[in-house]
Amino acid sequence: MPAEGVDVAIVGGGIAGAAAAEVLSRHGVRVMILDENQRPGGQYLRGGRHARSGWPDRVERQGLNLIDRLGKSPVDVRRRTDVLGIDAGLELLAADARGEVFAIKPAFLLLATGARERFVPFKGWTLPGVLATGAVQILIKQSGILPARSTLVAGAGLFPTAVACDIRKNGGRVQAVFDEMPLSLRIPPPGLLAGHFLKFLQGGVLLARLLRAGVVVRNRTRIVEARGDGRLREVVSARVDRCGNVIPGSAKAHPAECLGVGFGFTANIELAQLAGCGLAFNASLGGWVVKVNEDLETGVDGIWAAGEITAVGGAAKSLVEGRLAGFSILRRMGLLKTRKAAEAMARLKRSRQRQLAFARYFNAQSTLPRERFAAIVQSLPDEVPVCRCEDVTLGGVRKAIAEGFHTPAAVKKATRCGMGICQGGTCRDILLDVLAALTGKPLAHIPLPSVRMPIRPVYLGTLAGEVGL
Repeated sequence: MPAEGVDVAIVGGGIAGAAAAEVLSRHGVRVMILDENQRPGGQYLRGGRHARSGWPDRVERQGLNLIDRLGKSPVDVRRRTDVLGIDAGLELLAADARGEVFAIKPAFLLLATGARERFVPFKGWTLPGVLATGAVQILIKQSGILPARSTLVAGAGLFPTAVACDIRKNGGRVQAVFDEMPLSLRIPPPGLLAGHFLKFLQGGVLLARLLRAGVVVRNRTRIVEARGDGRLREVVSARVDRCGNVIPGSAKAHPAECLGVGFGFTANIELAQLAGCGLAFNASLGGWVVKVNEDLETGVDGIWAAGEITAVGGAAKSLVEGRLAGFSILRRMGLLKTRKAAEAMARLKRSRQRQLAFARYFNAQSTLPRERFAAIVQSLPDEVPVCRCEDVTLGGVRKAIAEGFHTPAAVKKATRCGMGICQGGTCRDILLDVLAALTGKPLAHIPLPSVRMPIRPVYLGTLAGEVGL
Protein backbone atom coordinates (compact mmCIF):
# COMPACT_ATOMS: atom_id res chain seq x y z
CA MET A 1 0.00 0.00 0.00
CA PRO A 2 1.99 3.04 -1.16
CA ALA A 3 1.53 6.31 0.70
CA GLU A 4 1.20 9.18 -1.74
CA GLY A 5 1.23 12.93 -1.40
CA VAL A 6 3.70 13.37 1.45
CA ASP A 7 6.22 16.19 1.43
CA VAL A 8 7.93 15.38 4.75
CA ALA A 9 7.97 12.08 6.61
CA ILE A 10 8.85 12.17 10.30
CA VAL A 11 9.97 8.96 11.99
CA GLY A 12 9.05 9.30 15.65
CA GLY A 13 6.06 10.98 17.23
CA GLY A 14 7.72 12.17 20.42
CA ILE A 15 8.12 15.82 21.31
CA ALA A 16 10.74 16.49 18.63
CA GLY A 17 8.70 14.90 15.84
CA ALA A 18 5.44 16.52 16.94
CA ALA A 19 7.04 19.98 17.25
CA ALA A 20 8.50 19.74 13.75
CA ALA A 21 5.18 18.54 12.34
CA GLU A 22 3.35 21.51 13.83
CA VAL A 23 5.79 24.03 12.35
CA LEU A 24 5.61 22.38 8.91
CA SER A 25 1.84 21.90 8.79
CA ARG A 26 1.23 25.56 9.67
CA HIS A 27 2.91 26.41 6.36
CA GLY A 28 0.80 24.02 4.31
CA VAL A 29 3.38 21.21 4.11
CA ARG A 30 1.93 17.70 3.82
CA VAL A 31 3.40 15.78 6.75
CA MET A 32 3.21 12.15 7.85
CA ILE A 33 4.39 10.96 11.27
CA LEU A 34 5.30 7.29 11.65
CA ASP A 35 5.29 6.30 15.32
CA GLU A 36 5.51 2.91 17.02
CA ASN A 37 3.43 3.91 20.04
CA GLN A 38 -0.33 4.01 20.61
CA ARG A 39 -0.33 7.80 20.80
CA PRO A 40 2.17 10.58 20.06
CA GLY A 41 4.27 12.10 22.83
CA GLY A 42 7.00 9.55 23.35
CA GLN A 43 8.10 8.32 26.76
CA TYR A 44 7.96 11.78 28.33
CA LEU A 45 4.26 12.28 27.62
CA ARG A 46 3.25 8.62 27.77
CA GLY A 47 -0.25 8.21 29.20
CA GLY A 48 -1.36 11.73 28.25
CA ARG A 49 -2.95 14.17 30.66
CA HIS A 50 -4.46 11.57 32.99
CA ALA A 51 -0.93 10.35 33.83
CA ARG A 52 0.18 13.82 34.98
CA SER A 53 0.34 14.82 38.62
CA GLY A 54 2.52 16.79 41.00
CA TRP A 55 4.95 19.54 40.03
CA PRO A 56 3.71 21.74 37.16
CA ASP A 57 6.32 21.52 34.40
CA ARG A 58 6.38 24.14 31.63
CA VAL A 59 7.81 21.81 28.98
CA GLU A 60 5.32 19.10 29.94
CA ARG A 61 2.41 21.53 29.54
CA GLN A 62 3.74 22.72 26.20
CA GLY A 63 4.17 19.13 25.05
CA LEU A 64 0.65 18.10 26.05
CA ASN A 65 -0.82 21.13 24.30
CA LEU A 66 1.28 20.31 21.26
CA ILE A 67 -0.09 16.75 21.11
CA ASP A 68 -3.65 18.08 21.49
CA ARG A 69 -3.16 20.44 18.56
CA LEU A 70 -1.55 17.69 16.51
CA GLY A 71 -4.76 15.65 16.76
CA LYS A 72 -6.72 18.55 15.22
CA SER A 73 -4.19 19.30 12.49
CA PRO A 74 -3.97 17.92 8.94
CA VAL A 75 -0.85 15.91 9.87
CA ASP A 76 -1.24 12.22 8.99
CA VAL A 77 -0.21 10.38 12.17
CA ARG A 78 0.36 6.65 11.67
CA ARG A 79 0.26 5.10 15.15
CA ARG A 80 1.66 1.67 16.04
CA THR A 81 3.72 1.74 12.86
CA ASP A 82 7.23 0.33 12.66
CA VAL A 83 9.69 1.69 10.12
CA LEU A 84 11.58 -1.34 8.82
CA GLY A 85 14.14 0.34 6.62
CA ILE A 86 15.18 3.06 4.23
CA ASP A 87 16.94 3.04 0.88
CA ALA A 88 19.25 5.52 -0.83
CA GLY A 89 16.29 7.28 -2.48
CA LEU A 90 14.70 8.15 0.89
CA GLU A 91 12.02 5.51 0.38
CA LEU A 92 10.79 4.12 3.69
CA LEU A 93 9.39 0.65 4.27
CA ALA A 94 6.95 0.43 7.18
CA ALA A 95 4.49 -2.00 8.76
CA ASP A 96 1.31 -0.65 10.34
CA ALA A 97 -0.86 -1.90 13.20
CA ARG A 98 -2.95 -4.07 10.84
CA GLY A 99 0.13 -5.92 9.65
CA GLU A 100 0.19 -4.16 6.27
CA VAL A 101 3.53 -3.23 4.76
CA PHE A 102 3.65 0.02 2.84
CA ALA A 103 6.24 2.25 1.20
CA ILE A 104 6.52 6.02 1.38
CA LYS A 105 8.89 8.23 -0.58
CA PRO A 106 8.80 11.79 0.78
CA ALA A 107 10.77 14.71 -0.56
CA PHE A 108 12.36 15.21 2.87
CA LEU A 109 12.82 13.07 5.95
CA LEU A 110 13.20 13.92 9.64
CA LEU A 111 14.56 11.25 11.98
CA ALA A 112 13.31 11.76 15.54
CA THR A 113 13.69 8.19 16.77
CA GLY A 114 14.50 8.98 20.40
CA ALA A 115 16.55 6.90 22.80
CA ARG A 116 16.40 3.74 24.88
CA GLU A 117 17.89 2.77 28.21
CA ARG A 118 21.41 1.52 28.72
CA PHE A 119 22.13 -1.50 30.90
CA VAL A 120 25.04 -2.55 33.06
CA PRO A 121 24.96 -6.31 33.72
CA PHE A 122 25.24 -7.85 37.18
CA LYS A 123 24.50 -11.26 38.66
CA GLY A 124 20.78 -11.94 38.33
CA TRP A 125 19.96 -8.92 36.17
CA THR A 126 17.63 -11.00 33.95
CA LEU A 127 15.52 -12.39 36.82
CA PRO A 128 11.76 -11.73 36.60
CA GLY A 129 11.13 -8.74 38.84
CA VAL A 130 14.23 -6.86 37.66
CA LEU A 131 12.98 -4.11 35.35
CA ALA A 132 14.46 -1.17 33.50
CA THR A 133 13.47 2.10 35.14
CA GLY A 134 11.83 3.09 31.84
CA ALA A 135 9.71 -0.07 31.93
CA VAL A 136 8.57 0.83 35.44
CA GLN A 137 7.55 4.26 34.17
CA ILE A 138 5.66 2.76 31.20
CA LEU A 139 3.65 0.51 33.53
CA ILE A 140 2.69 3.49 35.67
CA LYS A 141 2.03 6.09 32.97
CA GLN A 142 0.44 3.95 30.27
CA SER A 143 -1.38 1.26 32.28
CA GLY A 144 -1.71 2.77 35.74
CA ILE A 145 0.00 -0.31 37.22
CA LEU A 146 2.65 -0.38 39.90
CA PRO A 147 5.36 -3.01 39.29
CA ALA A 148 5.07 -4.14 42.92
CA ARG A 149 3.84 -2.92 46.30
CA SER A 150 7.45 -2.06 47.16
CA THR A 151 10.27 -1.29 44.71
CA LEU A 152 13.98 -0.74 45.11
CA VAL A 153 15.42 1.71 42.55
CA ALA A 154 19.07 1.75 41.51
CA GLY A 155 21.55 2.58 38.76
CA ALA A 156 23.16 5.91 37.98
CA GLY A 157 21.99 9.37 37.01
CA LEU A 158 18.97 11.59 37.42
CA PHE A 159 16.32 9.33 35.92
CA PRO A 160 16.12 6.68 38.70
CA THR A 161 15.25 9.43 41.19
CA ALA A 162 12.45 10.67 38.92
CA VAL A 163 11.09 7.12 38.58
CA ALA A 164 11.18 6.67 42.36
CA CYS A 165 9.05 9.81 42.67
CA ASP A 166 6.60 8.46 40.06
CA ILE A 167 6.22 5.26 42.10
CA ARG A 168 5.46 7.19 45.28
CA LYS A 169 3.05 9.61 43.55
CA ASN A 170 1.03 6.61 42.40
CA GLY A 171 0.77 4.99 45.80
CA GLY A 172 3.76 2.67 45.73
CA ARG A 173 6.51 2.29 48.30
CA VAL A 174 10.16 2.91 47.46
CA GLN A 175 12.54 0.99 49.70
CA ALA A 176 15.66 2.88 48.66
CA VAL A 177 17.41 4.65 45.79
CA PHE A 178 21.00 3.55 45.20
CA ASP A 179 23.20 5.61 42.85
CA GLU A 180 26.53 4.28 41.60
CA MET A 181 27.95 7.79 41.16
CA PRO A 182 29.18 10.20 43.88
CA LEU A 183 26.89 12.93 45.20
CA SER A 184 29.50 15.58 44.35
CA LEU A 185 28.84 14.94 40.66
CA ARG A 186 25.33 16.35 41.09
CA ILE A 187 26.62 19.86 41.82
CA PRO A 188 26.16 21.86 38.58
CA PRO A 189 28.58 24.56 37.40
CA PRO A 190 27.35 28.06 38.37
CA GLY A 191 26.63 29.06 34.78
CA LEU A 192 24.56 25.95 34.12
CA LEU A 193 22.65 26.42 37.37
CA ALA A 194 21.75 29.99 36.41
CA GLY A 195 20.61 28.97 32.93
CA HIS A 196 18.45 26.05 34.12
CA PHE A 197 17.48 27.19 37.61
CA LEU A 198 13.88 25.95 37.49
CA LYS A 199 14.99 22.54 36.24
CA PHE A 200 17.46 22.14 39.10
CA LEU A 201 14.91 23.48 41.58
CA GLN A 202 12.44 20.85 40.39
CA GLY A 203 15.06 18.12 40.84
CA GLY A 204 15.86 19.37 44.33
CA VAL A 205 12.20 19.34 45.31
CA LEU A 206 11.76 15.76 44.05
CA LEU A 207 14.79 14.60 46.03
CA ALA A 208 13.57 16.43 49.14
CA ARG A 209 10.18 14.72 48.86
CA LEU A 210 11.84 11.31 48.79
CA LEU A 211 13.98 12.09 51.82
CA ARG A 212 11.04 13.56 53.72
CA ALA A 213 9.06 10.37 53.05
CA GLY A 214 11.84 8.34 54.67
CA VAL A 215 13.24 6.86 51.46
CA VAL A 216 16.88 5.83 51.87
CA VAL A 217 19.00 7.57 49.21
CA ARG A 218 22.61 6.38 48.94
CA ASN A 219 25.32 7.44 46.50
CA ARG A 220 28.39 5.36 45.65
CA THR A 221 26.25 2.27 46.07
CA ARG A 222 26.13 -0.53 43.50
CA ILE A 223 23.77 -3.44 42.96
CA VAL A 224 26.09 -6.45 42.83
CA GLU A 225 23.51 -9.23 42.71
CA ALA A 226 19.81 -9.99 42.36
CA ARG A 227 18.76 -13.29 43.89
CA GLY A 228 15.67 -15.44 43.55
CA ASP A 229 14.17 -18.81 42.71
CA GLY A 230 12.52 -18.03 39.39
CA ARG A 231 11.62 -14.50 40.49
CA LEU A 232 13.32 -11.73 42.42
CA ARG A 233 13.50 -12.25 46.18
CA GLU A 234 16.55 -10.33 47.32
CA VAL A 235 18.95 -7.64 46.14
CA VAL A 236 22.53 -7.27 47.33
CA SER A 237 24.09 -3.79 47.36
CA ALA A 238 27.63 -2.71 48.19
CA ARG A 239 29.42 0.56 48.71
CA VAL A 240 32.11 1.56 46.21
CA ASP A 241 35.18 3.72 46.67
CA ARG A 242 36.31 6.70 44.58
CA CYS A 243 37.72 4.38 41.92
CA GLY A 244 34.57 2.29 41.72
CA ASN A 245 35.91 -0.73 43.59
CA VAL A 246 33.60 -2.50 46.03
CA ILE A 247 34.54 -1.74 49.63
CA PRO A 248 35.17 -5.05 51.44
CA GLY A 249 32.57 -5.87 54.05
CA SER A 250 30.03 -3.33 52.75
CA ALA A 251 27.69 -5.82 51.03
CA LYS A 252 24.14 -5.79 52.35
CA ALA A 253 21.11 -7.90 51.37
CA HIS A 254 17.65 -6.34 50.97
CA PRO A 255 14.39 -8.30 50.58
CA ALA A 256 12.84 -7.07 47.33
CA GLU A 257 9.74 -7.67 45.22
CA CYS A 258 10.95 -5.49 42.36
CA LEU A 259 14.16 -3.78 41.32
CA GLY A 260 14.02 -0.87 38.88
CA VAL A 261 17.48 -0.18 37.47
CA GLY A 262 18.81 2.23 34.85
CA PHE A 263 22.13 3.69 33.67
CA GLY A 264 21.14 6.50 31.37
CA PHE A 265 20.15 6.36 27.73
CA THR A 266 21.53 5.58 24.30
CA ALA A 267 20.24 7.05 21.02
CA ASN A 268 18.21 4.94 18.59
CA ILE A 269 20.56 5.51 15.66
CA GLU A 270 19.93 2.34 13.64
CA LEU A 271 17.74 3.94 10.96
CA ALA A 272 20.18 6.83 10.55
CA GLN A 273 23.02 4.31 10.31
CA LEU A 274 21.14 2.36 7.64
CA ALA A 275 20.53 5.57 5.70
CA GLY A 276 24.26 6.38 5.69
CA CYS A 277 24.10 9.40 8.00
CA GLY A 278 27.34 10.32 9.73
CA LEU A 279 27.68 9.11 13.32
CA ALA A 280 30.01 10.18 16.10
CA PHE A 281 30.85 8.88 19.56
CA ASN A 282 30.64 11.47 22.32
CA ALA A 283 30.17 10.23 25.88
CA SER A 284 29.03 13.66 27.04
CA LEU A 285 26.17 13.55 24.52
CA GLY A 286 25.10 10.01 25.38
CA GLY A 287 27.47 7.86 23.30
CA TRP A 288 26.88 7.24 19.60
CA VAL A 289 24.79 10.05 18.08
CA VAL A 290 23.87 11.35 14.63
CA LYS A 291 26.11 14.15 13.35
CA VAL A 292 24.20 17.27 12.33
CA ASN A 293 25.05 20.86 11.46
CA GLU A 294 23.54 23.87 13.24
CA ASP A 295 20.40 23.53 11.08
CA LEU A 296 20.09 19.84 12.11
CA GLU A 297 20.88 18.57 8.61
CA THR A 298 22.67 15.23 8.50
CA GLY A 299 25.37 14.32 6.00
CA VAL A 300 22.74 12.74 3.71
CA ASP A 301 20.93 15.24 1.53
CA GLY A 302 17.26 15.48 2.41
CA ILE A 303 17.56 13.96 5.90
CA TRP A 304 17.37 15.92 9.16
CA ALA A 305 17.69 14.62 12.72
CA ALA A 306 16.24 16.02 15.95
CA GLY A 307 15.78 15.07 19.57
CA GLU A 308 17.66 12.44 21.52
CA ILE A 309 19.47 11.00 18.49
CA THR A 310 21.60 14.15 18.17
CA ALA A 311 22.37 14.21 21.92
CA VAL A 312 20.53 12.67 24.84
CA GLY A 313 19.29 15.75 26.68
CA GLY A 314 15.63 15.55 27.64
CA ALA A 315 12.28 16.96 26.58
CA ALA A 316 13.22 20.66 26.47
CA LYS A 317 16.04 19.98 24.02
CA SER A 318 13.76 17.80 21.88
CA LEU A 319 11.10 20.53 21.76
CA VAL A 320 13.65 23.13 20.62
CA GLU A 321 15.25 20.85 18.05
CA GLY A 322 11.91 19.73 16.63
CA ARG A 323 10.92 23.33 15.97
CA LEU A 324 14.36 24.18 14.57
CA ALA A 325 14.26 21.19 12.22
CA GLY A 326 10.81 22.24 11.02
CA PHE A 327 12.01 25.75 10.18
CA SER A 328 15.15 24.36 8.55
CA ILE A 329 13.13 22.11 6.25
CA LEU A 330 10.81 25.00 5.40
CA ARG A 331 13.80 27.08 4.39
CA ARG A 332 15.04 24.30 2.11
CA MET A 333 11.57 24.16 0.54
CA GLY A 334 11.66 27.90 -0.09
CA LEU A 335 8.76 28.59 2.27
CA LEU A 336 10.68 30.52 4.92
CA LYS A 337 11.17 34.03 3.66
CA THR A 338 10.17 36.45 6.42
CA ARG A 339 12.64 38.16 8.72
CA LYS A 340 10.50 37.09 11.69
CA ALA A 341 11.02 33.43 10.82
CA ALA A 342 14.77 33.92 10.48
CA GLU A 343 14.85 35.55 13.91
CA ALA A 344 12.90 32.59 15.33
CA MET A 345 15.51 30.20 13.95
CA ALA A 346 18.30 32.25 15.51
CA ARG A 347 16.56 32.14 18.91
CA LEU A 348 16.08 28.38 18.62
CA LYS A 349 19.76 27.89 17.82
CA ARG A 350 20.78 29.84 20.91
CA SER A 351 18.32 27.86 23.02
CA ARG A 352 19.69 24.62 21.58
CA GLN A 353 23.19 25.50 22.76
CA ARG A 354 21.86 25.99 26.29
CA GLN A 355 20.10 22.64 26.12
CA LEU A 356 23.28 20.94 24.88
CA ALA A 357 25.09 22.29 27.94
CA PHE A 358 22.48 20.62 30.15
CA ALA A 359 22.75 17.43 28.08
CA ARG A 360 26.46 17.20 28.94
CA TYR A 361 25.65 17.55 32.64
CA PHE A 362 22.80 15.01 32.37
CA ASN A 363 24.93 12.37 30.67
CA ALA A 364 27.83 12.86 33.08
CA GLN A 365 25.54 11.65 35.88
CA SER A 366 25.11 8.19 34.34
CA THR A 367 28.24 7.63 32.26
CA LEU A 368 30.49 5.26 34.16
CA PRO A 369 34.18 6.10 33.69
CA ARG A 370 36.02 3.60 31.52
CA GLU A 371 38.11 2.26 34.40
CA ARG A 372 35.02 1.82 36.60
CA PHE A 373 33.15 -0.20 34.00
CA ALA A 374 36.24 -2.31 33.35
CA ALA A 375 36.44 -3.09 37.08
CA ILE A 376 32.78 -4.13 37.07
CA VAL A 377 33.26 -6.46 34.10
CA GLN A 378 36.39 -8.01 35.59
CA SER A 379 34.48 -8.78 38.80
CA LEU A 380 31.58 -10.59 37.08
CA PRO A 381 31.44 -14.38 36.77
CA ASP A 382 31.26 -16.07 33.37
CA GLU A 383 27.60 -17.10 33.75
CA VAL A 384 26.28 -13.50 33.73
CA PRO A 385 24.12 -13.01 30.59
CA VAL A 386 25.14 -10.45 27.97
CA CYS A 387 22.55 -11.25 25.28
CA ARG A 388 19.43 -12.63 26.90
CA CYS A 389 17.67 -13.41 23.59
CA GLU A 390 20.38 -15.82 22.46
CA ASP A 391 21.61 -16.92 25.91
CA VAL A 392 25.09 -15.53 25.31
CA THR A 393 27.03 -15.20 28.56
CA LEU A 394 29.95 -13.05 29.55
CA GLY A 395 32.05 -16.21 29.54
CA GLY A 396 31.14 -16.80 25.90
CA VAL A 397 32.18 -13.26 24.98
CA ARG A 398 35.41 -13.61 26.96
CA LYS A 399 36.21 -16.81 25.08
CA ALA A 400 35.49 -15.19 21.71
CA ILE A 401 37.77 -12.26 22.52
CA ALA A 402 40.52 -14.61 23.66
CA GLU A 403 40.23 -16.38 20.28
CA GLY A 404 40.78 -13.10 18.42
CA PHE A 405 37.23 -11.82 17.83
CA HIS A 406 37.70 -8.18 18.81
CA THR A 407 34.83 -6.37 17.05
CA PRO A 408 31.06 -6.53 17.61
CA ALA A 409 30.56 -8.09 14.17
CA ALA A 410 33.15 -10.77 14.90
CA VAL A 411 31.73 -11.56 18.35
CA LYS A 412 28.27 -11.68 16.81
CA LYS A 413 29.42 -14.33 14.33
CA ALA A 414 31.20 -16.32 17.02
CA THR A 415 28.46 -16.23 19.68
CA ARG A 416 25.16 -15.04 18.05
CA CYS A 417 25.19 -12.05 20.42
CA GLY A 418 22.67 -9.55 19.02
CA MET A 419 20.91 -11.99 16.69
CA GLY A 420 17.79 -12.38 18.85
CA ILE A 421 14.34 -10.87 18.50
CA CYS A 422 15.40 -7.49 19.92
CA GLN A 423 18.14 -7.37 17.26
CA GLY A 424 20.68 -5.95 19.67
CA GLY A 425 18.34 -3.36 21.16
CA THR A 426 19.40 -4.37 24.66
CA CYS A 427 22.78 -6.01 24.22
CA ARG A 428 24.37 -3.71 21.62
CA ASP A 429 25.72 -1.25 24.16
CA ILE A 430 26.49 -3.96 26.71
CA LEU A 431 28.65 -5.69 24.11
CA LEU A 432 30.38 -2.45 23.13
CA ASP A 433 31.13 -1.68 26.79
CA VAL A 434 32.35 -5.23 27.47
CA LEU A 435 34.60 -5.16 24.41
CA ALA A 436 36.10 -1.86 25.54
CA ALA A 437 36.65 -3.24 29.05
CA LEU A 438 38.24 -6.51 27.93
CA THR A 439 40.35 -5.21 25.03
CA GLY A 440 41.40 -1.91 26.58
CA LYS A 441 40.23 0.04 23.52
CA PRO A 442 38.33 3.33 23.86
CA LEU A 443 34.65 3.01 22.97
CA ALA A 444 35.10 5.48 20.13
CA HIS A 445 37.52 3.04 18.48
CA ILE A 446 35.15 0.07 18.56
CA PRO A 447 32.99 -0.03 15.41
CA LEU A 448 29.23 -0.25 15.70
CA PRO A 449 27.52 -3.49 14.67
CA SER A 450 26.14 -3.31 11.14
CA VAL A 451 22.40 -2.87 10.54
CA ARG A 452 20.25 -4.28 7.76
CA MET A 453 16.65 -4.05 6.68
CA PRO A 454 14.36 -4.88 8.45
CA ILE A 455 15.74 -3.09 11.49
CA ARG A 456 12.72 -4.10 13.58
CA PRO A 457 11.32 -7.61 14.14
CA VAL A 458 8.52 -8.36 11.68
CA TYR A 459 6.45 -11.46 10.96
CA LEU A 460 7.28 -13.26 7.72
CA GLY A 461 3.55 -13.31 7.03
CA THR A 462 3.52 -9.52 7.20
CA LEU A 463 6.29 -9.27 4.63
CA ALA A 464 4.39 -11.80 2.48
CA GLY A 465 1.29 -9.61 2.58
CA GLU A 466 -0.79 -11.86 4.82
CA VAL A 467 -2.64 -9.08 6.67
CA GLY A 468 -4.02 -9.79 10.13
CA LEU A 469 -1.29 -12.09 11.42
